[in-house]
Amino acid sequence: MIRALEFVMRNPLLQGVRCHLLRAGQVDDTAKWYLEEAAARLRQVGYPVVTHAIAGPPEAVLADVIGREGIQLMVMGAYGHSPIRTFLLGSTTTNMVRTCDIPILMFR
Repeated sequence: MIRALEFVMRNPLLQGVRCHLLRAGQVDDTAKWYLEEAAARLRQVGYPVVTHAIAGPPEAVLADVIGREGIQLMVMGAYGHSPIRTFLLGSTTTNMVRTCDIPILMFR
């Protein structure tokens, strides 16, 4: 997430664009703290930011927020899991690429 955040902060094409930061899946106090820290960094360089911390399956939560808020570009970190786990269960990243109707900019 840090690489994605830094890219957005430095990219002149995205400057001033309203950002929605979203934490989906398991949401606890630590997750909310990281979300607010990222939002504060973006606000310091002039981005209007809305945060969302929503428990639930990431693919469903992301699809809901994207549709409801009219989001037109998703920037996300692609975190790897073991090949066996990914083969058996799939990955959030793969599911988002397969089902998302907007462009996705991924960082590893």
